Formats: sequence, structure tokens, C-alpha cells
Amino acid sequence: MSEPNRNEQNNERPAAEREKNRDRGEQNARNAQNPQNAQNAQNARQGQNAQGGNRKNQKNRDRERSRENREKDRERDRERREKENRKKPPKLQPHPNAGNANKKKAQKGNRADDGRKDTYVYVLDGNVYINLTNKCSNACHFCVRNERASYFGNYLWLRHGDPTPEKVIAALNALDLSAYREVVFCGFGEPTYRMAEMAAVADYVHERGLSTRLNTNGQGSLINKRDIVPELKGKIDKINISLNAASAEKYQPICRSQFGEAGYTGMLDFARECRRAEIECWFSVVDVIGEDEVAACRRVAEMIGIPLRVRPYISES
Repeated sequence: MSEPNRNEQNNERPAAEREKNRDRGEQNARNAQNPQNAQNAQNARQGQNAQGGNRKNQKNRDRERSRENREKDRERDRERREKENRKKPPKLQPHPNAGNANKKKAQKGNRADDGRKDTYVYVLDGNVYINLTNKCSNACHFCVRNERASYFGNYLWLRHGDPTPEKVIAALNALDLSAYREVVFCGFGEPTYRMAEMAAVADYVHERGLSTRLNTNGQGSLINKRDIVPELKGKIDKINISLNAASAEKYQPICRSQFGEAGYTGMLDFARECRRAEIECWFSVVDVIGEDEVAACRRVAEMIGIPLRVRPYISES
């Protein structure tokens, strides 16, 4: 039964082709009689070809725009990364003695810290130091309190709040003050957060015949929202102001002041006011900032009109 069907299909193919050829011939004959029909057909074919070409050109334009957009996106990403890198703090020159010893000491000190009394007064290098607060307007990368529980055996993190002048004076009375030259307000924080307490202790120290020195980041007037130099006059005999950079742009990534770059300009203003008030003062920098930056800081100190002292980075304490 399948064999007759194949024969019928084979017979139908030539008939279909003959029908198709006859239609094509009639169409050619009509075109020959009417040239406009032939032209219309040619125009239609050309229109179809042009439309296809336009679609191809549009695709090419879309691909080109997409490529340009990708290039712009990559360029914006590069600019964003460069801007972020400029905000990152510069790498400090490593000190030859720096290592993991500080971290190990801090970890050991924290384990031994339970039940330990807060340290308000400690002795170092023949001087008496006062630890009034742990508050500071800076977060310097090189600060001695970073990763430390103690400083030369003195546990300076205050776990029970800032001391009153009475507590500090009581701690001073436990020492033979005649054996020391100077009392320094320093510790693990910025002493100018405690102006009234510092003044009261300074008065007591002067009564005992010792001189006073303030180690400061120079932002005390910004912290207290007033010029504090007149309050320091007669209370503090010497002032050591941490400079640490030759410009606000370099200072902020290193010292990370809560006042931003205004912390640097405020510190310079404070130094000028101290000089005008005839309080003995000087700038100081830590040697890890590098020789070129130290030289630039020396020029800043000369411009303000006070000396510059370079102090070594303390890695073992």
C-alpha cells in the first residue's frame, strides 16, 4: 500500500513545478506589457534591502554606543579608585625597632588588668607625669597608646573615669616631689579636655616648687570653643605642641583629627597665641614621618616663630 503512495507523490512534484513555472511566466509577461509593475517590484526589493541595511547599521551604532558606555564606566571607576586612594593615609616609614612586641605586651597587659587601680600619676625620665583623661581629638597612627595596655609599666587606660584634682594631688603626695624637676600633663589623652582640673593641679605643683609642662596636640581652643591660652598663662610654664606634618592635607590622614583639616590650622593658631603670650613653647614631630617631611616641618616652625624638636618613635615600652 505504501508503494502506490510514493508513485502518486512523484507524479505530483512535476505538476507543481510546472504550475509554478507557468505562474512565473505569466508574471514576466505582465511585467513586459506593463514596465511600471516591474519597476514597482524592483523598488520593493530595493526597499527591503535598504531596510535590512538600516537595521544592520542601527545594530552597529548600538554596539558602538555600548562600547563607549563601557569605556566611560571604566574611566569613572578608575577616577573613583584614585580618589579613594588619595584619601587613604600615607604609609609611614617603618621604625627599625618596630614589630609585634607592642601587640604582645598589650595582650599580656590586658589579661593582667583585672582589679588594677587607675594610674593618675607616674614617673618617667626624672619627671612626674599626670594622666588626666583618655579623651583625645586625634587618632594618630603612631600614638604610643595604640595596641598598648601599659606605657613603661604604667597602666594609663582609665577604667573608672577621669580623676578629680584631689585624687591627682593625693597621688602626687605619695611621691617625694623634691626628687623631680618637672610635672608634665600628658598621659593617654589630650589634657586640655580638663582645663579646670589641670589648672588646679598646676597651682599645687607650683606651690611645691616644681615647674609645669603641657604636652598637647594644640587643639585645646577648638575643643573648648574658646581661646585657652590666657588660661594657661601662669599655670603652664612650657608647652610641647605636636606638629607631625607640614600641611593640613598631610596632617589629617596621619593624625585623623575630629576637626578635619581645621585641626591643623587650629593647632598653628594655638602656637602663634602661645608665642604672643610669651609662654615657652616648641613644636615636636616623630621621626617616623621621614627626613623630607621633618625638613618641611622645620620650615613651618620657622614661619610660626618657634623651635622644632624631633623625638624618636617609641616601639618598646
